Amino acid sequence: MVALPARQLQLLVLPDYLLPLSWIHPTIFHALSNSWNHIIKSRRWRMPRIQAPKGYYTATEVKQILNISDSMIRRHVEKGLITYTTPPNRKQGFYLKKDVDKLRNDLETFLNLEDEIETTVFTTATQADIPACVALNRELFTASVDTDDNTLIQKWTSWIRKNPEVVHVLKANNEVLGIATIIPFRPGSTKYEKVMHSDTSILLGDVDIEEEDIEEYRAGHKVQLYIAEIGIKPSLDKELRRRYGAKLISSFMNTIVDLGTRGVIIDSMTSVGATKSGIKLLQHFGFSEVLFPRTDTQMFSIDMKQSGAPIIQAYREALHNFNHEQN
Repeated sequence: MVALPARQLQLLVLPDYLLPLSWIHPTIFHALSNSWNHIIKSRRWRMPRIQAPKGYYTATEVKQILNISDSMIRRHVEKGLITYTTPPNRKQGFYLKKDVDKLRNDLETFLNLEDEIETTVFTTATQADIPACVALNRELFTASVDTDDNTLIQKWTSWIRKNPEVVHVLKANNEVLGIATIIPFRPGSTKYEKVMHSDTSILLGDVDIEEEDIEEYRAGHKVQLYIAEIGIKPSLDKELRRRYGAKLISSFMNTIVDLGTRGVIIDSMTSVGATKSGIKLLQHFGFSEVLFPRTDTQMFSIDMKQSGAPIIQAYREALHNFNHEQN
């Protein structure tokens, strides 16, 4: 009588009508084992897949379509993004097809936008960018003084010649899509005061800002900053404007903090809120509205020494670290 190893006894599952294992010759045993395992696998292979009702997907299909895990599917269901339904007399639930398809389209749109955003560059404007900067300003603002483009281009070019960091642009495929213009004046500048009391469209010629009015950024040098504009091309798609705007604002904040790392002392920072979105943006930065004689203009300023706004705290820390390294 042949004694079979315990491992083989554990692996083999045979019907009751087969002979007792102790009577089976090893050769026959292996043949039966392979045959039975093949039968089991074949039966499993032939098991019908669960079919979703019309207008629904199974969980497996949702995971394949959205390329997400089971836990992410549950989160989408909890947030109300995907409707989950269990039909009567069924244990298996299904996911509404139109919700899944909409989410897939939204994700594809989002990923396409992310690809576009990643190709953008925030940089200082060059002389070659100035005509596009002037054109963008004509889209963003109206001017009470009709200054021709050539005059404006020459003026803006003189600004960046004096201080290359006056104008920053957000570009994609070499096209100017966004702009942030920060004009540094010396403390107590009479031209600065004139700017404060002018129309908000000073960039288009309402106030004659000359090259000598603009200060350079130097370590230990005090400046008054006037945030003249932060804008995105109005003709862009709404979602693109939102995403480009977020990158423009984030990059602008880094620019302010960078001045601290270089030891530039910002004595004050002021701007004018010309639109509702502009006012909300200034308040988000930590600016507070200040009294102003003109009723048609809202002026905002930020306390560089006391403000608890994250951008100002980061700037003060950077300036402190610079001064500490110098001592």
